[in-house]
Amino acid sequence: MPVKPPLTADELLELRDRLDDIDSGIVDLIAERQAVVTAIGDHKLRTGAPLRHYAREREVIDRGMARAESLGLPGAVARDVLETLIHHSLGNQETYKLVQSDHGAGRRALVIGGLGRMGEWMSRYLDMVGYHVAVADPVVKVTPFERAEEWEQHADDYDLIVVAVPLRPSNDILLRLAELKPRGLIFDIGSLKSPMRTGLEALTEAGCRVCSVHPMFGPNEIGLSGRHILFVDTGNREALSEARALFAHTAAECVDLSLEEHDEVMAWVLGLSHLVNIAFASALAESGEAVPLLRQISSSTFNAQLKVAAQVVSENPRLYYEIQQGNHMTGDVAARFRRVFDELTRSVREQDEDSWIRAMEIANSRISSGSPD
Repeated sequence: MPVKPPLTADELLELRDRLDDIDSGIVDLIAERQAVVTAIGDHKLRTGAPLRHYAREREVIDRGMARAESLGLPGAVARDVLETLIHHSLGNQETYKLVQSDHGAGRRALVIGGLGRMGEWMSRYLDMVGYHVAVADPVVKVTPFERAEEWEQHADDYDLIVVAVPLRPSNDILLRLAELKPRGLIFDIGSLKSPMRTGLEALTEAGCRVCSVHPMFGPNEIGLSGRHILFVDTGNREALSEARALFAHTAAECVDLSLEEHDEVMAWVLGLSHLVNIAFASALAESGEAVPLLRQISSSTFNAQLKVAAQVVSENPRLYYEIQQGNHMTGDVAARFRRVFDELTRSVREQDEDSWIRAMEIANSRISSGSPD
């Protein structure tokens, strides 16, 4: 079989020019797709149709994968591209729907801690849905929002008060609000609820409209498709419904929990995942100069774990400590993890292959089926 000669400089340039044209065409088609999506989003807004249509999304992805495979491409390539486009489209539809909703028109909102990372996200969100937003925060920082320097004296002026301060001072602020008894809806957005239980209970006993909210995403999120918002019932169903209505125009999944359920779930969802990833990153850090070499020869599993761990350890260490320390369930979950870890290392040390296999099979069965039993 004759060896094909390498491309000439002109041939290579021609192919690169063609590639540029193809890339431009792809971007043009994405823009055209977005224009169609915008028209569909406008129809949904006018008719009250839900933002997400899961069956339709699945149909689009399945068809794209089949098309890719018929052309000799991996179906996963089409799936990744289409999932990205769908997520982007939902984000744009969501933003348009939020702006058009005018949910907070004529109403005022106060975000205590409104210059922190999640406080700023909350402030921007409330502004987007039409609230006149004021922020109370000792941080010296440029903000487009009104400053509420003496918010305690004017707490009754607001239709909504959001407590977005770190976990430790949250309870004191909630207790102070219980003394002030403002007329508006009150909720916090803390990652744990146990540290602020007495404040939430005091607000309930004072007759305030109060619940607790936990956005399960970071401050850089724009579209909430595929994200979760937890709503914790503190005894006032009206307040809970009002808080849920505030996010009704998003594509977020809204989940109701009790105070007890919330922190029990968080011990696994945040506590265990943070603990495992921080321990993983810390163990790697102890390898010192070996880290660059590990990056060069790592596997796909290692790279995926490293990416998650790197993200975790780049976050606020004080907040992550509070999430561990402030949850009374953390000790039980950590103890269970230690028992499992010790058993796995024992099976290797004692060459107990059956025990190792059984542990993996049980884990695979339960996680794949979604069953906790």
